[in-house]
Amino acid sequence: MTGKAALIYGADGPQYKFHDTHPFHPLRLELTHTLLEDIGALTGFDTINPQIATDAMLELVHDPNFIKAVKLGSTGKLTDGLAQAHGLDTEDTPVFPHMHEAAAYLVGGTIAACDAVLKNGYDHAFHLGGGLHHGFRGRASGFCVYNDSSIAIEYIRRTYGAKILYVDTDAHHGDGVQWSFYEDPDICTLSIHETGRYLFPGTGHVTEKGAGKGYGFSINIPLDAFTEDESFLSAYEDSFREVADFFSS
Repeated sequence: MTGKAALIYGADGPQYKFHDTHPFHPLRLELTHTLLEDIGALTGFDTINPQIATDAMLELVHDPNFIKAVKLGSTGKLTDGLAQAHGLDTEDTPVFPHMHEAAAYLVGGTIAACDAVLKNGYDHAFHLGGGLHHGFRGRASGFCVYNDSSIAIEYIRRTYGAKILYVDTDAHHGDGVQWSFYEDPDICTLSIHETGRYLFPGTGHVTEKGAGKGYGFSINIPLDAFTEDESFLSAYEDSFREVADFFSS
């Protein structure tokens, strides 16, 4: 990679760990970091240790009552009714001790990546633990408590006054981010994902294009299961260029 680069990673921070057998286990981050180090992929990166995001940062996107429910879950005081109302303590997103701190720590990492590029002179920033794109304003979903991607977008807009093109290449549709900015013409979301016919969350159809002043700024590229590398890369490269040209015009 050319240019000054930052890695946002804190091995000693609060662990986003639902339970030992949950697929979203922090061990995957440790192994990825070790692999990247062993193959020399982190050469030239400066490592930045993130901080826990403040409530004010979380409230850029999330409802204060939702944040309060997450904090109650962190201390074992969340009632069944509140849990159900906020998508917490489900099979996908069970509560765990210090859940608020761990989720806010991931948000803080993504905010640090934004500041690294937009304030501190880095050309690139990579947050190893970020990308929890399924969280909604008042509800957790799909392993995601706080939506660090949506919070970072709103943070960039308010802090730096920028328009943002958000590109999501997760196999799952970036639904939480899309719906956060569905009527906003200053935020363009491009999600390339496996079709919702087979995979959670079942959204991300080509007909989801935004609404109101934001119509045309939500763009989805659903791909069939077992799409091969060459086809994926072609869809990715063509859509990225065309959307970037469209949004910058």
